[in-house]
Amino acid sequence: MSVRPEPVEGRAARRPGFDRLSPNGIVILFILFAALVLGLGIDAATGLTGKDEYLLGLRIPLEMMQGDHWWVPFIDGAPRLKKPPLLYWLGRASFETFGPSLLAARGITVAFALLLLGCTAWLGKRFGANWQSGLLAAGVLLGISGLASESRRLMLDVPVAALSVAAFCCYLRWLDSVRTEPVEARPLLRRTALAPSPFDRLRANGFLALTAVCLSAALLTKGPIALVACGGGLLALWIVEQDSRRIPFRHWLAHLTTLILALALPAIWFLYVRRHYGAELAAATADEFEARQLSHLSIDPAIGILTLALPWSFVALHALWTQRRQPAVRFLGLWLALTLLPFFFIRSFERYLIGSLPAIALLASIGLQHSVPAWTRRTGSLLPALLAAALAALLWRWQLPGWPWLLVTLCAFVFIWWRATASAPALIVSAAALWAAGWGLAFPGLGVNALPASLVDLARNRPVILFAGPQPALLPMRAGRPLRQTSRLDSLDPTQLAAGTAITLRAEDQPLLDAQLAALGRNSRLLSEYSALTSSGSGIRFARAGATRADWEASWRERSPQPLMSHVRVLELLP
Repeated sequence: MSVRPEPVEGRAARRPGFDRLSPNGIVILFILFAALVLGLGIDAATGLTGKDEYLLGLRIPLEMMQGDHWWVPFIDGAPRLKKPPLLYWLGRASFETFGPSLLAARGITVAFALLLLGCTAWLGKRFGANWQSGLLAAGVLLGISGLASESRRLMLDVPVAALSVAAFCCYLRWLDSVRTEPVEARPLLRRTALAPSPFDRLRANGFLALTAVCLSAALLTKGPIALVACGGGLLALWIVEQDSRRIPFRHWLAHLTTLILALALPAIWFLYVRRHYGAELAAATADEFEARQLSHLSIDPAIGILTLALPWSFVALHALWTQRRQPAVRFLGLWLALTLLPFFFIRSFERYLIGSLPAIALLASIGLQHSVPAWTRRTGSLLPALLAAALAALLWRWQLPGWPWLLVTLCAFVFIWWRATASAPALIVSAAALWAAGWGLAFPGLGVNALPASLVDLARNRPVILFAGPQPALLPMRAGRPLRQTSRLDSLDPTQLAAGTAITLRAEDQPLLDAQLAALGRNSRLLSEYSALTSSGSGIRFARAGATRADWEASWRERSPQPLMSHVRVLELLP
């Protein structure tokens, strides 16, 4: 397949100046633009977060530093075995190098997002036969909502997707180098010289070694889910390209060696943990099986991928249908279906589908190079535009900063995406700019998880227990200490309940704390109290638990978020 990246709706003229830039120059500009878009605002303490980040992702590396743990991550004094350790290793290494900060933590995820963009660009170039096709696919992925939000948090989903897709790309590159016999039609695998040199063989083995490294790292990031993106790509390739099925048999020793190398370090870590923390590993495994609810049939992934891939969802689906006779499109459709299939049978979240986004981006890029009906763009832009408008309206009504930036990018986004004809670069830049302004500039203006400087100073100088909630969500990161989190005081060692220990909690958790203190024969006194919008699990849920429509109406009427704020208390344990 060979396609040219032309503007949408048959506009043949390219943008002025495009041809005057070298491919390397455009690639460098794209990398800088992508780093800016994905990294804007990630150092803000009031930026987008989620419970898995502030309760686990940020605290685990801090506790590893405090307890000098490397091989096995720890949290709240116990080994963290529900997930493999690679991301926490990287988190501690980053904190040790740059100091504990949100930028040092979230910069890891941004780096993996750039890797995923690079892999998508390489796949686009490979299937499109030119570097413009690759940049077009990477640009689409940059403006997809799922990558724009999940790359801003220190969580597992973007890293495991990037590593799994990278493993697939390295394997494809190896396949390209070992195909030596001439074949008349080879839509997905390229033809190489009949007599490769020793250097070519060495380089080919290097790509296979990189496949093992990437796959091993993916397994050490999130376990078996690492096989979804890479394995789905291989299955799709074997189905579409008949000759590729015979290659594993012809090169069985190379495949066996790669598999052994990929499994070696994950197996060593697993066996070590099983030997030293067998009971904890069994309990963690049981909890994971219960949480995932295996054999739980659900259509949520079909809905989830549509929302996760906005605003490009319908452009990609239209291309999948109209260009279905192309071998590359059939491959991408199968790859997409196979990466979604496992999640129909387990309980999952939308972010688990990040590994499906490269296929969506590649399909959408193919659609942009052919006739794309305006309704596909307009339909996909509706929800992002409505969400951005709602956020801008709240910021304006509450007299908070950030809304002018969001309003400008929103107007540009709507103008470009609702035109009868629009160029692909304009669509890509406007979508990426909207997410960057929304998450990087506007959302932090809400002040979600803001906390007094005096509380940060207190947490740096005395023991603090985060009770229930936990709130304040980012106090451990701001203080540079893991702090202890619990919902049961009786599970703590008596030394952790010494007089003078501070306890932070939401006002609604006060009755639970009072009952536990009474059972322990202890008392507390109020040190301070403040109000703030706070994260409630999901990144965009910031109103206090139990907030009603009347509270939202009062907030709008009073031009203040105060009616939606949680009340956070700081108590001190008495002797």
